[in-house]
Amino acid sequence: MKPRPPGLGARLAVMGGAMVENGADPAPLIDPVVEGLCDALERSAEFPRAWRAVTDRRLPEPGPEDQVVLGAARVLSGPFGLPGRLGLGRRLPFARALDLVVGWSIAEDWSAAATTVLQRSAAIRADLSRRPRLAAAVAATEDDRPDLWCLPRLLAVLDDEPLIVLHRPTGRAYAMTIGGIGDNFQLSTLLAHVLNGHVPLTIPHPSWVEAATDGPLEPEAGPIVARFDLRDGTGESIRTAGCPADIPLLDGQRVVVLDSPSFRRTWNIGRTYPMMRPSITLDRVLPEQEARVWSSRVAPAP
Repeated sequence: MKPRPPGLGARLAVMGGAMVENGADPAPLIDPVVEGLCDALERSAEFPRAWRAVTDRRLPEPGPEDQVVLGAARVLSGPFGLPGRLGLGRRLPFARALDLVVGWSIAEDWSAAATTVLQRSAAIRADLSRRPRLAAAVAATEDDRPDLWCLPRLLAVLDDEPLIVLHRPTGRAYAMTIGGIGDNFQLSTLLAHVLNGHVPLTIPHPSWVEAATDGPLEPEAGPIVARFDLRDGTGESIRTAGCPADIPLLDGQRVVVLDSPSFRRTWNIGRTYPMMRPSITLDRVLPEQEARVWSSRVAPAP
């Protein structure tokens, strides 16, 4: 029986991910994708160490091209190709070197399938974020594989997360629940949408809200304009390029303080993950006394 070509499983996973994008059930894909992704990431983490032990060349760009894969394997194995920094590290058998390079080259395909699955539901995200092997494999490759940035971000997405929102200009406060929000650009838009009618603000254009939920990613009305400056409970600015999981806890809860915008901040894309549907609910308006207590806990306006 012929051996399977290297990377065949990754290419099949990409095809499965495409089917999920078109409405297929992601459940049968989850375990095979996690297994294949973990295997590729673990080899991807080992490859740079082996590479730097024998050569001072830059790491090769991950990719499936045969010439690149075979060339990198020959550098690691030594006798089959060009020498690296001879004597600085132990050469690998060619089969092992090829195994590491293939893992390095196919991790992106496995990641593409995984990011599709992770966008589909909060239950899937909760399941995968609790798998220690996956968390460890993703963490081990973060420094050398910036192209896989979606993985740690999606695993960190908050679902069913309580949020206290203080509107400093009015002193009003709100208890909310958020989920499936990919970044704080999106959070800012959705907060303005939900608080329309509760606090004085210029109403977000409907196409901005659609771009942040389930419409075209680029709103027809042009760039989205921030309606607030976002700060955390310590008084630090909340990075709009960051994600809700970055917002620190204050007395056990994430707190967002809304200030009047200090300058005109805009962005063009409503959400980072096209298939992930966000949720944000206003659970209750806090009574004045409770709002004052929360306001006393946060850092004063800068």
